[in-house]
Amino acid sequence: MIATPIEAEGIVETLKAFQSLEVDLRRQANGELRTAARTCALELAAELRIAAAGGPPVARRVARSVTVKNDRIPAVAIGGRRRVGMRGAPASVLVWGSEHGGRNFARPAGGAYWIAPTVARFGQSQALLAYKRAVVDLLRKYKLL
Repeated sequence: MIATPIEAEGIVETLKAFQSLEVDLRRQANGELRTAARTCALELAAELRIAAAGGPPVARRVARSVTVKNDRIPAVAIGGRRRVGMRGAPASVLVWGSEHGGRNFARPAGGAYWIAPTVARFGQSQALLAYKRAVVDLLRKYKLL
């Protein structure tokens, strides 16, 4: 798998603030936070699938493995055991080449063809801003801010 983080300053401190809530409220607040993160991550997953169409030919196959993680921060996974290759290769074997090219991937080695550029664009998107607004709203709702 390829890790391409988006910086969200203060997210660790924010998540720790939720730990100060009572158990029942914490479950509810974390559930609401997961819902906001999932909404954001679903948009990233859709953008990644669209971007794969313009990447190396194998990128479209690898994009079938994009899944949204159930987390309190927006997260997607690309790769895994799902067999997407023409000869049955798992996505985990193909993801690196689909992103960075190479002899067997119809693009010169060393590029960043569809994942990194999409994640970088997404870091400036309205979807990420909506997630951040949802976090602030939750912090206010539970009197943590």
